[in-house]
Amino acid sequence: MTFARRQRRQLLDVMRTAGPLAPTACEGWLVQDLAAHLWVREHRPSALPGIGVSRFAAHTDRLQMEGLHRLGFEGLLENLERPGWVMRLVDPLVNGAEFYLHLEDVLRPRSERAELSSSDQEYLRKIALLLARKAQLGKPYRLVVTPTDGHTKSFGSGEQVVYVEGAPNELLLHFSGRDADVVITADDEPSYRASIAGL
Repeated sequence: MTFARRQRRQLLDVMRTAGPLAPTACEGWLVQDLAAHLWVREHRPSALPGIGVSRFAAHTDRLQMEGLHRLGFEGLLENLERPGWVMRLVDPLVNGAEFYLHLEDVLRPRSERAELSSSDQEYLRKIALLLARKAQLGKPYRLVVTPTDGHTKSFGSGEQVVYVEGAPNELLLHFSGRDADVVITADDEPSYRASIAGL
């Protein structure tokens, strides 16, 4: 079973256990809102632009609410048991990190965390470094990222250097704009954190 499929199964189990009205780490979203987000992402292709572009966000929000009201919380989860046709071919490539992040979004408000193997961490390390590169683009500092496996990577240039260290999954959470257990060393840490928070 792929990492993406395992994360999907774990996330749906945790969502059912938490219930539709439980809080998540996504500001303003309950578990049912997160379920609706995942559902439109996979089952309503016209909603995809609104996930990343604010101009189209109202359309995406409307489809999320319609899906939740029409199918109900359990109906959304049943629909999410398997990838929608839009995602089916790319599920192993794009859904592993997506479902892992949202699994933590549900677990961490409950003071719980996902269990990850060393191979899971290796999978997440690669994606975390891709997000680190994206986070540094256009910034006036050099970003030096050290996962706990010791494979340090440097992105960008500049006199100022920001160092970020942590486990691969925590780096992924950090570079996706979430609270994470990472160590940051920077001359202006508040400005750096502000630049990451919007990702």
